[in-house]
Order: sequence, then C-alpha cells, then structure tokens
Amino acid sequence: MTINKNKLRPILSETFDGIIWKIEINEKQNLIAIESRSLESRKVSFSVINYNTGEILLKEKSFQEPWNLNLAYIDEKALIIIINNPSESPETRGIMSVNIQNAAVLWEHYNLSLHQVNDFGLQVFDPKISPRRLSWINHLNGEIITEVTHYEYINQPILLPNVTNQITFPDFILKEEIVGDVSVLHFRNQTIISFHEKINSKIHQRLIVYQDSGILIDEILIKDIQKLQPESFFMQRNHLFYVRNKNEIVSYLV
Repeated sequence: MTINKNKLRPILSETFDGIIWKIEINEKQNLIAIESRSLESRKVSFSVINYNTGEILLKEKSFQEPWNLNLAYIDEKALIIIINNPSESPETRGIMSVNIQNAAVLWEHYNLSLHQVNDFGLQVFDPKISPRRLSWINHLNGEIITEVTHYEYINQPILLPNVTNQITFPDFILKEEIVGDVSVLHFRNQTIISFHEKINSKIHQRLIVYQDSGILIDEILIKDIQKLQPESFFMQRNHLFYVRNKNEIVSYLV
C-alpha cells in the first residue's frame, strides 16, 4: 500500500454516546446538526457543531420528549425539531424550535405539522383541518409570516456517492474479498470509495480516498458486522464527512 505524504487536513472528529441517526447541514453558517439515539436508554439527543472552526454549540441535548423527536432543519440561530406521535401514525403532532447557543426552547406548536422548511421559514399546516391549508411561520418566534413574497427553496449542495458493482481498483490499493456494491464519488482529482470487505470470515466497512499518487485516507468505518451498512459519507463543497463506528462524525478538508 502506498500512502501519500500529502495527507488531507482533518477538521472535525466528535464522538457521541448514541448512534448517529440523522445529519443536517447549514452551508451558509458552516453548521452541522446531528441527531443521535441511545437504544438502551431510549433517549434522543441533538448536537450542533461549526465544522469550520470545530466549535461545539450544542452537545447531546435532550428535551422533555425522550424519544419521539426528529431533527428537521438547522437554521442560523435555531434547530427545528419534529415532535412525532408515539403511535405509528405518519402524522407529526408538533414542531419545536431550539436556540442553538443554549438549547433553550424558543417555541412549541402542538397543533401544527411540518410540510417543508428552508431559510425563508417553515411551511406548516394543521392536520385536523381538511382540505390542507398551508402557511409560513418564522423560525425564531413561531409566528405567522403574513407577507409571503417569492421564495426559492434552497437545496444544500451535498454530493452523494454513486453505487456500482463495476469498479477497477488501482494497483496500490490492497484489499480482500469485496462484499456487495461499492460507493464511489469523484471530487476534483481525488476518488472516494466505500465498500464492505470480508477478512477471515468477518465483514468490515472501509473508506479510502486516493489520487494518482497514492492513498490519502484509509479507514475502517466499522468492524465485525453481520449485515451490510448503509452509505456513510458525503461531500459538502470541499468537506468530506463520514461516520465511524456509528457514533463518531469525522470531516476532512479535501
């Protein structure tokens, strides 16, 4: 194996008590929000980190609802969280907004469900009213936005890998038996791949970043697993993010 001396620059490595369940990015503010879940204690927690500076704004904060919460959006100043029904009903039973600086609950609406959210506001509806009537409310105070001008839904430029079973590995990558498909993402002059590898009858998930001159990153994301794991990396502009051991978020500047 050839390891390139020009290693990529690590910018973030943070471990959580629970499993990383969901991730949201705010590109304008360089913020990453993480929903983590402890299956043993049945507690859901929320964290917010500035991925450029490494500053932790929130770390594993929990709220009165111990389990039925889901991360929806990370705003410049607020974390938008969906409050779910404890039953299997697909309808949510509320929305809450949390200050990302101190975890204070800014507002809660238990009569509204979320239709969509972006940096303009939250588009919501009352599930008890039919036909559905959509309206916009403010992130910070939960009040109705009366003057709705033209808005553009902002898609964060997240790059996800392509999944393939046809890939030729460079000679300098030594590997064992590949199990399942390979996830591939080309970025500038680098290639990022993730795959499952069987070693001595045990399956590991591995991530490699390489270029023509050799390997830049070679990581085992998780060892000794019984089933294939879902994809664990993505690109946000020139930041590579991936999950290690299900409970650690790692980022490199590519």
